[in-house]
Amino acid sequence: MSEIDNEAFAWVVRRRMRALDRADMAAFDAWYAADIRHRGAYARAQAIENAMHIATGDHVVPAAENTRGRVLSRRRNLVLGGLAASMAAVAGTFGYAALHQGTVLSTAKGEFRRVPLQDKSIASINSGSQIEVAFTRHQRRINLRKGEAWFEVAKDKSKPFIVAAGDALIRAVGTAFSVRRLAAGSEVLVTEGTVEVWSRDGTAARRLVNAGEHAFLARDAKAIPVTRQPDEVNRRLAWREGKLVLTRQTLGEAVADFNRYSPRTIVIVDPALRDQRLIGQYQLDAPELFARDVSLILDVPVEITTEKILIGRARDPGRHAI
Repeated sequence: MSEIDNEAFAWVVRRRMRALDRADMAAFDAWYAADIRHRGAYARAQAIENAMHIATGDHVVPAAENTRGRVLSRRRNLVLGGLAASMAAVAGTFGYAALHQGTVLSTAKGEFRRVPLQDKSIASINSGSQIEVAFTRHQRRINLRKGEAWFEVAKDKSKPFIVAAGDALIRAVGTAFSVRRLAAGSEVLVTEGTVEVWSRDGTAARRLVNAGEHAFLARDAKAIPVTRQPDEVNRRLAWREGKLVLTRQTLGEAVADFNRYSPRTIVIVDPALRDQRLIGQYQLDAPELFARDVSLILDVPVEITTEKILIGRARDPGRHAI
């Protein structure tokens, strides 16, 4: 890679590993604005980083395999050179001006996309989701048509960044947050900074949601409840790293999460098992491993077919809750 590409990749890694402070952001903004080639290099670096996570698998390490971290890091470094060369041409299609008014970005079930937007913001799009990018001279607007997306918003006070999700509107300037559309309403999780949430028809008063907080705007709601749950916010956003983290969630909740991603549907045969609580960390693309662990922990039979994973009837229901 060229020196500019190396610099761009260094910025991508720094932003991914930790939130940049004010001085870091000022340095990044200055570097980004200094040369139009920096913008293209940054877009290429984003694509390379995204592909590298997929190729190495180091973003989906089960809890029982954490000791492999050093091996995965070495593996990551080995593939970097090859990926940089092979992705450079492809990444050009995701350049600075590639996304324009009305651009629609979609993901299939089990697919994730991390896309740089025109303004240096980043959209991480979850499985089975769709967003429409609608940037104008006066406003940066995203329409979340379905599913979930996490946004790292570049600072630009002259152009507010607004996400529309059904009845919910979310406004941010220089922050990071996710929005998910559900049948009952829209969920907002904030990982950095502050966002403002309100209902499109003005029924629910505007609420500020800070880093580590969760907000939910139900359909026809007259108020927006906000709770502070930093650990839960991080847990729910583990999909960005290809993980499902369980901290005493029920089997029913875990299965519902897996079924958002896996083409092989998990079915709980015995309803009595649904409330069993579990702790663990799994790859989203490895539901079979999860099912086998459930079989051992809860002492229940599991049948794996080409289309389904059946978690069977407990031999002694209720005896093996964690």
